[in-house]
Amino acid sequence: MQIAGSRVKYFPVANISQVPEGQAVHLNVNGRALLLCQVEGQFYAVSAICPHAGQKLYGGRLQGWEVVCPLHRARFDVRNGACTAAPAAEALHSFPVLLEAGKVSIGMS
Repeated sequence: MQIAGSRVKYFPVANISQVPEGQAVHLNVNGRALLLCQVEGQFYAVSAICPHAGQKLYGGRLQGWEVVCPLHRARFDVRNGACTAAPAAEALHSFPVLLEAGKVSIGMS
């Protein structure tokens, strides 16, 4: 799906019910490893690879709005990808999320 006037293409990835509150689900969307998270009823999508050491984040825990890298404990805010704790210094790439008719779609340009 593509929204009129936008270069972002949305890929349907899951039913809302497949992403439990307070959990992160690993997805491969359009060749990219992503985490789809639900926190306080809101859905967020970020890259699933830690920029510090290339570690897969889908082994990490979601604590509130932060995903914790299982290798060196770097933290990232899933709302915007911002790095919130070292040793990582770079943010994760974040992606727009669209909820429609019980489905979750992730936008990519």
